[in-house]
Amino acid sequence: MNIRPSADLRNNYKEMSAYVKKTKQPVYITVNGKEDTVLMDAGSLEILLETLDLQKKLLQGIDDIRHGRTCTIEDIEKDLGL
Repeated sequence: MNIRPSADLRNNYKEMSAYVKKTKQPVYITVNGKEDTVLMDAGSLEILLETLDLQKKLLQGIDDIRHGRTCTIEDIEKDLGL
């Protein structure tokens, strides 16, 4: 885990930006020795958000199955006029 003080972000932004782009690993920024923010590359953030969205959809599907909110393929074909 890469942890850096906020002064490093201000003074070494180019280096830190290059690091997160190259390694795809976040840098944790501290203020007064406490975690404050995280610096990560935009591509990694997009993948993370897409993964979370997919996980949310999968959990909704599992919940639908558990509560009987399902239908057969025949019902779907009938609704679609197939």
